Amino acid sequence: MARVISYDDAAHILRRMGFGGSPDQINSLASMSGEDAVNSLINYSNVDDTASDNLLKGAFDFSDPTNMTNFNPNLLRAWWVAKMVFTKRPFQEKMTLFWHNHFATALSKVQDTFMYIQNLTLRQHALDRFDTLLLQVAQDPAMLIWLDGITNVAAKPNENFARELQELFTMGIKDVVTGEANYTQADVIQVARAFTGWTFHRTAGGGLYDYTFAVNAAQHDNGSKTIYGQAANFKGEDVITIIANRMATPRFLVKKLFEFFVYPLDITNSGDAATIDKFASVYMANDHSILALVQAIFTSDEFFGDRARFGLVKNPIEFIVGSIRMLGATYNPGTASPARHDGSLYQGSANMGMDMFDPPNVAGWNLNGGFIDTAAMLYRFNFANSLISSRPGNPSTATGAFVTANQLSGFARANAKKTARNLLQAFGPLLVDGGTFKSLRTYLQTDDTGNFSFFDSTNSAIVDERLRGAIHLTMSLPEYNLN
Repeated sequence: MARVISYDDAAHILRRMGFGGSPDQINSLASMSGEDAVNSLINYSNVDDTASDNLLKGAFDFSDPTNMTNFNPNLLRAWWVAKMVFTKRPFQEKMTLFWHNHFATALSKVQDTFMYIQNLTLRQHALDRFDTLLLQVAQDPAMLIWLDGITNVAAKPNENFARELQELFTMGIKDVVTGEANYTQADVIQVARAFTGWTFHRTAGGGLYDYTFAVNAAQHDNGSKTIYGQAANFKGEDVITIIANRMATPRFLVKKLFEFFVYPLDITNSGDAATIDKFASVYMANDHSILALVQAIFTSDEFFGDRARFGLVKNPIEFIVGSIRMLGATYNPGTASPARHDGSLYQGSANMGMDMFDPPNVAGWNLNGGFIDTAAMLYRFNFANSLISSRPGNPSTATGAFVTANQLSGFARANAKKTARNLLQAFGPLLVDGGTFKSLRTYLQTDDTGNFSFFDSTNSAIVDERLRGAIHLTMSLPEYNLN
């Protein structure tokens, strides 16, 4: 039976499966059934995103990989954040972000061109069979460099990838439901042997983006290997197939997907353990399909339940990109020629604790509370203030993000009370206590000299001054920082 959704439901879907949306976008989604709304985001290959792709090509010229003036770490960061702002396929970018944190590699060790290649790979295979995605990542230059796969040779196996493959990318040290150990140190050693000789080389005559995965036969261990109690001449591809088919793997993935998209799970709680197994069974019954798994999650009672509503903290990218998309603000990332680019978004994210393409370690960012401290919150408040208070003299040529007078006026209503309600509706909907609502309304009604009944939606100067301030206050609320 099709689930009938409300405005609140639609806003929840857009926040979690993307980066939020304008009131018009929320209303459009709310006109669908829950299943249709979710599928409209999941089936993003049906959505024409040519316009945003063309816009990005004008801003970031990555067409000539031999010209390094058009490619560097900060341009790479700016490109991806701009892609998230403009895309008509928000779930594709949200899944790419999830996998970037899951298969965490970083510019601190990996060349920017290889980080770019990996980003394209994660996006291309985001909803593929997990086996396929995992193999693509394992053979990707970024991972081969990051976890020392290119130095893993038969004479001296390197265990780094073998260990993290099992601990962080697939199963975890222990099964998240049963608590049983998933592997031993002996398994790590044997798995490392299976991946010996894996490397890559530049494609002859190609550019900086062009490479070919290869197995150096002279450096590969062809001996028998005993992995999880089975003995055979396993290769790396065999190990990936075996791990992707172990029940511990979908359990581990379900927990990570839930804690990124739905709510934190308590593995000591029998109900949460049952939830993990329920969705892990979807993975197993659908040939390890990530698409089938996320479709089941986003159409579930768990996703639409009260526990999920504002049950997560917005990560910095969700805060920044979501604010721009919910405001319907203007963003100009700059131009490729002449080279002139905005760095405020990726730098703002880094200040808040999420430096794109440079997670702190192979475990990725701490998503559950890792972005909330005094310094990070101050950066959030400052970004909100900068976004809403910026008034460029010539919006058509200014770089960065800003809200024009026309965009701003769309949030005004006939009086202060209705305007305050509309702001809370547009930015959530946010449920606040009576005191908070009164403070927001009073701010709108009181000018700098203390005069009351100040707000006049027909006076553009008043709207510009008071409404901008009220939006900044709304974006600074604890409720707005939840997702």
